[in-house]
Amino acid sequence: MHRTTPNLFKAIVESFSQGMYVLIDEEVIFLNQEFANIFGFTDVAPLLNRNMFSEIYPDPESLDLFKGMHEQMIREDAPLVSWAQASKRLDGGHFWLQVEARLIKVDGLKAIVGTFVDMTHCQYVAEAMVVTQQTLSRLLDAMEDRVYVVNSDHKIIYANRKMLESSCGDIDVDPCYKVCRCMDEPCGDCAITAITEEGKSRHNEFFNEKTETWYSSIEIPVRMPGHEGITKLAVARDITSRKESEQRVQTLTRRLLTAQEDERTTLSRELHDDLGQQLNAAKIVVGTLSEDLKHTSPDILAQLGTLTDILQNTIQSVRRLSAGLRPASLERLGLVETLREQCDKAASLSKLKVDFKAAGMKEVKLGKDLEINIYRIAQEALNNIVKHARASEVTIRLVASYPTLRLRISDNGVGFNQQAYEQQPLSHAQLGLLGMAERVELLGGKFSLKSALGKGTSLAVELPYQSSEPGQSGEHLS
Repeated sequence: MHRTTPNLFKAIVESFSQGMYVLIDEEVIFLNQEFANIFGFTDVAPLLNRNMFSEIYPDPESLDLFKGMHEQMIREDAPLVSWAQASKRLDGGHFWLQVEARLIKVDGLKAIVGTFVDMTHCQYVAEAMVVTQQTLSRLLDAMEDRVYVVNSDHKIIYANRKMLESSCGDIDVDPCYKVCRCMDEPCGDCAITAITEEGKSRHNEFFNEKTETWYSSIEIPVRMPGHEGITKLAVARDITSRKESEQRVQTLTRRLLTAQEDERTTLSRELHDDLGQQLNAAKIVVGTLSEDLKHTSPDILAQLGTLTDILQNTIQSVRRLSAGLRPASLERLGLVETLREQCDKAASLSKLKVDFKAAGMKEVKLGKDLEINIYRIAQEALNNIVKHARASEVTIRLVASYPTLRLRISDNGVGFNQQAYEQQPLSHAQLGLLGMAERVELLGGKFSLKSALGKGTSLAVELPYQSSEPGQSGEHLS
């Protein structure tokens, strides 16, 4: 059995054809080798823990734009920003940079993970529009990206060699959605109107189900000689290998969670069947000894009684630990009743008023992975509320409306300032929230959290599910 190691994840990142960097407060905490290759550095090691903008970025002429986009991203809390700009390498060579930056959290701190590619060839496309058609065709045909131009009627008016080789239909007859994606109707994410009428540019990623290929496309408005109005110039790059690498990372993470759950199941069983039985046997022995010594000193009998109480409390603790590691009721009673049982326990132990209702779940049969992850999310949320929220009321709703399962948990506790909270050093509570978000992401769902001082906290989870007998959305809450 192969084991995952930090070197595996590093190898995956280093295999990307894109330059990659991670910044916290302008300080570089990670670079891959492709970053160094594109900018002309020999090695990334001397660049780590240095200021990206004052010590590393090699082009002072374009520094203000490069730095300003990052500052704007942090200031506006923008989750994703992409842009293109001119830049220079370490040796002074000019090139065009296409950057995509995402806002993430690293140890509770805002960080930016950026990826970029040398898009000089795309700039060549824009500049070549003013030269002869013959020169333009030769240049574009030499590219390995799909390059094509579409008018507002979805008609392809130009396609390079790569596009012609990989098209699904007849470029001279069929519309762009047939030629590019093998579809009979316009694409759901089509932006032809925004590009040709509003002059907007767009970066997009899409999956061609017919060819099972992922593409990253840049779409910009251009004017083509001999054609009226604005047209759309698209440059689409095959990124299937990158997507497969990302999928492998997700698969490895999912396996780690599965292995964790398997280990919890094994430990829960051993606690219940082994340690629990031994403690019960010890309790019986002490009880028998008390009976045999009932005429002995009252002090000894009192000590034996105390020992019996200690053993009983330990047995109860072992049962709680075993149930927390892997609730047996999940397989016996199902998800809804297990969550109801968990809510009742939380209410009895903390004097919380827990209002739990479920709808659309009676005929729904979820997979074991989905069930245990929903349970873990609800369990962690309840634990956080009990430990930190100082709430008196909790509302939990679990609703299945095919193909989406929704879990909403809210409390009337003290709440917190989300922005200040995210900037604090990583705490146990933040780890819990991060763990919930990661579980949801791995299941292909959406996770959102809202909180304000004095106004409680609310989290919402939406997860896709498959079921042979989906529940009806009109079923009453119960």
